[in-house]
Amino acid sequence: MLVAHLVAAVERLAPTALAEDWDNVGLLVGRHNQPLRGVMVALDLRDEVLGEAREHGCDAVLTHHPPIFPSLSAVTDHGAAGELVLRAAEDRVAIIAAHTNLDAARGGLNDVMCEVLGIGPAAPLRPDAGDPDAGLGRIGAVRPCNLSALVARVAAGFGGEVTYAGDPWTRLERVACCTGSGASMIEDARAGGADAFVTSDLKYHDADRAEGLPLVHLPHARAERVALKRWTKQLERALAPEGVEVRFAEADTDPWQNA
Repeated sequence: MLVAHLVAAVERLAPTALAEDWDNVGLLVGRHNQPLRGVMVALDLRDEVLGEAREHGCDAVLTHHPPIFPSLSAVTDHGAAGELVLRAAEDRVAIIAAHTNLDAARGGLNDVMCEVLGIGPAAPLRPDAGDPDAGLGRIGAVRPCNLSALVARVAAGFGGEVTYAGDPWTRLERVACCTGSGASMIEDARAGGADAFVTSDLKYHDADRAEGLPLVHLPHARAERVALKRWTKQLERALAPEGVEVRFAEADTDPWQNA
């Protein structure tokens, strides 16, 4: 199997056409004709992730967050971001990014989040123009419960404490969610008739901007790491006929730590 075949498999699972205009997805480092024995899936490209890839004989790393973004203007050993990309190229480890396209895709991270939270059937909060069944965020029915029960479900499904804004006894029948930074979709959740919205990277005044819509906030990396690990099973099934091993990185690349 070649890197080109991995790129094609990822394209089928998370079409690049679904990515936001500002995003940078697809093959970012490496040659399409490079032989492939194993794939490492990780939230971010870090030293620990590259080390795991080498240790387990993985010739490619599929990251959710693109290591090459507009802020990276040179690939040299001057600066941590450039150093990582340069090292991957020198080690002949291909780097592929699936970011907002994987969030938006049918069966992607937002749908995985719905599975964890018991939301379904779910529809996109912002449907894609070319594929109305795909898009950013999700909204759907839940078994009737109160906000306190939803908070407990989020904490159990994604591990660890979460914060929330709203009356804990508020009755919920319809819940919206968004992996990653979903503050910009508060209005979409309200317009869609959501009784609560679950997402990451909310700020203090987002609770006021929600105008009474209960918000459940969980750490960005934790939400995406749990969803990405579950999604990795889909990639395993897609590559199984080729005999290519798919591993999820053990390294926790979240820069934020609890005191």
